[in-house]
Amino acid sequence: MIRIVNLADNSESEIAIGEVQRLKLENIWIEIIDPTVEELNAVSEKSEIPADFLRLPEAGNVINLRLEPDFGIINFVVLGEIFNEREIYPLVIAFSKSFLITMEKKEFQRIVGFAKERMHKVKVDPPSLVAYYILDEIVSEHFSHLEKIEALTANLEEEVMEKTDSGTVKKIFRMKSRLTSFNKILWYERGLIFNLKKCGAVCVSAKAKSLFDTTHEYLTRQIDIVETYREILSDAINAHLSTVSNKINTSIRNLTVVIFYLTIITTITSFPNTVATFFGIAQFGHTDYIIIFTVLLLSIILPFLWLWRKKWLRLEK
Repeated sequence: MIRIVNLADNSESEIAIGEVQRLKLENIWIEIIDPTVEELNAVSEKSEIPADFLRLPEAGNVINLRLEPDFGIINFVVLGEIFNEREIYPLVIAFSKSFLITMEKKEFQRIVGFAKERMHKVKVDPPSLVAYYILDEIVSEHFSHLEKIEALTANLEEEVMEKTDSGTVKKIFRMKSRLTSFNKILWYERGLIFNLKKCGAVCVSAKAKSLFDTTHEYLTRQIDIVETYREILSDAINAHLSTVSNKINTSIRNLTVVIFYLTIITTITSFPNTVATFFGIAQFGHTDYIIIFTVLLLSIILPFLWLWRKKWLRLEK
């Protein structure tokens, strides 16, 4: 779907592929949602930008900046979900002094709507300024992901303190892996914003260039926060290992006590038989067989029940 936004009055309209060649590329934003090959080729022919530059990359984490004499190309990403299901949507922004072209997925419409609300209703917004609105909204959306990270980290810390199973460790390592991917994306985005700040007035207006300072600061702050959460997760792993080690030490101590008492009982019960064998006595005492069997059964059943209650005889699932 091709949507046209007039940067002078913010009016919007949808057009067919055949109408692209009749467009006047002056203060216009060409927004292509879920672009097809035909739509891509039509816009490429009209704007004289190679189709390969406008095509959405197959990899979901491509972030780079290409500056040409007459236009600039930004490959960016939109993070839909990074923890439960890894959802990363590519975005291509092509801009010049007179027009703006965006290639995007339909999942990106909410953030584009926020960017459109920031556009002036009376003044003409330069294409580079609109590109800043889009990128700034994407970066601001990262703070919602940071709030999810905070909640997940707090839950994992509680799990580490309450129970020590292998599932918790898997969750921690999985979350650390996702944070590493998130941090890598943030670093790439900050590098792109920094390069936009340095580019000349040919590609970015002076106002947009000054506004990118705030976006760069946001990304720097987000990188620091992600690093902090990664350190917290590392501390959670260390706490988990310490808890497991303490439980093992306690179990070994209890098991040593049990073995000690069982050794005493075995020594006491086997002492008469040892004396009888030493002196050659065929029969020692006149104890009833029922009592003997009862004592033997209790000496087996009671330790077994005690070990079962301590969960030392049960296999963990």
